[in-house]
Amino acid sequence: MKIFGDSRVRRLLTFVGIIGLAAVATAGDISFESPAPGRDSGRIYYYVPEGIDRSKPAPLLVFLHGGGRKSPDTAPGNYFSKEKNWLMPDMADAPFIVAAPSAPPASDGSRWNRDGVSRLIDATIAAAREKFNIDPDRVFLGGHSMGCYGSYHLGQILADRFAGVWMSAGAWWETDFRAFLGTPVYLQHGRLDCSPHREYWGGHSSPRRHHWCGVSFARAADELMSRDGVDHVYDEHNGGHSLSFPEAKAAMRRFFAWSADKRRNPYAKRTALVTPCGTKHPDVEKVVRSRWLELVEATEDEIAVDAIVLHGPAVAQSDDDLKRQTYSLVKRYWDGARMIAENMGGNRFCVKVENVKRFVIYVSPKMGDVTKPFAVDFGNGHSVSAIAGPVTGDIDYTAKLEVVVP
Repeated sequence: MKIFGDSRVRRLLTFVGIIGLAAVATAGDISFESPAPGRDSGRIYYYVPEGIDRSKPAPLLVFLHGGGRKSPDTAPGNYFSKEKNWLMPDMADAPFIVAAPSAPPASDGSRWNRDGVSRLIDATIAAAREKFNIDPDRVFLGGHSMGCYGSYHLGQILADRFAGVWMSAGAWWETDFRAFLGTPVYLQHGRLDCSPHREYWGGHSSPRRHHWCGVSFARAADELMSRDGVDHVYDEHNGGHSLSFPEAKAAMRRFFAWSADKRRNPYAKRTALVTPCGTKHPDVEKVVRSRWLELVEATEDEIAVDAIVLHGPAVAQSDDDLKRQTYSLVKRYWDGARMIAENMGGNRFCVKVENVKRFVIYVSPKMGDVTKPFAVDFGNGHSVSAIAGPVTGDIDYTAKLEVVVP
């Protein structure tokens, strides 16, 4: 490992190379590695705040950068630049190590929202755990702007991996946020993201467009998560789109404080499996296992998901225009299956299924008495009894219930 003598440089990106993959490269004060884990291109950046005690298991934040198609490899490093004032200097006091990969190539600005990107996030987590003493139950996903598109999307696909998901100033179009059940969410967005006033344009020649990252997306997500009982905090601040606004930085610090007591919960009382999963912009991903639910066999039919429809001017030229930028919610239909499940206690589960023939519930002594039968209620007057069978090689669960839907 390269040791930096200058404390100012140490406060920026502390890098440990992946043995056998690539040599360390430097650009100014930022250290990075290429290629990124799980890929043959791109970079990954690591940042270790000085306050992190490396002798103890530390939390990890996987940070997804914004920036669309611009500077695809250096984009994550820009967030740690003191000159740009985005994550820094606040991240210097963050309670976690940060791993920030560059987004994979794509022809548009939805680079985190594509089928298969979840495997790259898994590779990023695995690489960070090889380098640092990471607490596997305190891994967080976070993203800003285009990266927040990814948080909305990948946070659902990989919900059972995370202690929490941070979303800052992003967007979504079609989804079922119940995929987050069991994983808490911190959702922040600037009220003036699409402000008509020049000081909020962030280098653009005109106000930001409503369909890019307007606050309507966050307000709609808050409405839906509240409706469906998804554990979340909604933090709408009075800043604009960039993390450089003091109001956005204050919200980010509130996220740091919120994360302090969060741990991954494999035994969450309520959970869900939605497949395909994610936010349809442009891709969703087939998922067969999430936390203690596994889909074994499904029928070919559709499930209804929530979709946002934007109203008002695409570009606000006045404060009145900004107020007119609103939304409504409608239903869209995907070919897929869904299970919404709750551990009712007393060896009883309630599982509402759509287009499901057979599934598995994984259990442990923390979820019930695995030596006795379990009752599975489908919420429609039907129920079945199941005996737990053994599970090997699973760190969270000791037994499983194989269930056939009547």
